[in-house]
Amino acid sequence: MLYLIYFLINSSGVNSLLLPVSPLGLTAGFSNADRTEAIFYNPSKFRAEDKYMLWCSYNQFYLDMHSVSMALSKKFGKIGIGIGFVNFDYGEIEWHPDYPTEDPLTNYTANDFSIILGASTDITEQGRIGLNLKYISENIMIYSDYALAFDLAFSYRNEKSSISLGVTNFGSQLTIRNDDINLPAKLSMGLTYQFNKFGLGGDAHYLVNTSDFEGDMSVNVPLHPILAINLAAQYRERIFPAFGFDMAIGNIAFKYAGSIYPRSLGMINTLGIGFEF
Repeated sequence: MLYLIYFLINSSGVNSLLLPVSPLGLTAGFSNADRTEAIFYNPSKFRAEDKYMLWCSYNQFYLDMHSVSMALSKKFGKIGIGIGFVNFDYGEIEWHPDYPTEDPLTNYTANDFSIILGASTDITEQGRIGLNLKYISENIMIYSDYALAFDLAFSYRNEKSSISLGVTNFGSQLTIRNDDINLPAKLSMGLTYQFNKFGLGGDAHYLVNTSDFEGDMSVNVPLHPILAINLAAQYRERIFPAFGFDMAIGNIAFKYAGSIYPRSLGMINTLGIGFEF
């Protein structure tokens, strides 16, 4: 468990920042991002309303890892303003002494915590820009540090399609155990297309620190005016499937998404609720 946590943090920065923080993150989140939930994925798709909008999610990963996220937004004039919080918990860590033993010396906890301040506005009739400013902290055992970063994205849309370009997690370094750790910066492009009643989406990501590519493809299928299902395929070194549903009743929205994670690590399950007030 301890080795896996160090691997996740040190292999290319705080890699929990690359994991989904809501159901949208399992279904081509960069291109399909919308409304308040978009503050976590694509700030140019982030849209606030005249009313306050609140979004909350709980996400269960492999082993004991889980996260919670929350975002609040409101429109002021022509600018949408939002604030988001994400706490990723690595679970309990059994710390063993150096000499061979089966008994744990003690237990530690580790977590990543982020605060996101986001804003977006139209720059043309069909073009939009969004910016996030981030505070990111890492706490593991007795070590902790923080970094500042930003996300910047542009999107263009017409009646049937949209394209988005963006950069994510560009900023300063963390220092943990005297090691300088880069944040997992990435470059992203997303496309959407409305084909009859089906909503198609696709993302491509370039991970700056590791020179790796990742991608997503998804389709949204409406079954009823208040219910739609999502089917997706994600590429993270290998391809794995994802699925979910969206339900909207009045001013309340419910979402669920799940995926079968590679390397026999089980499933990711994420559940979210949003409402206006």
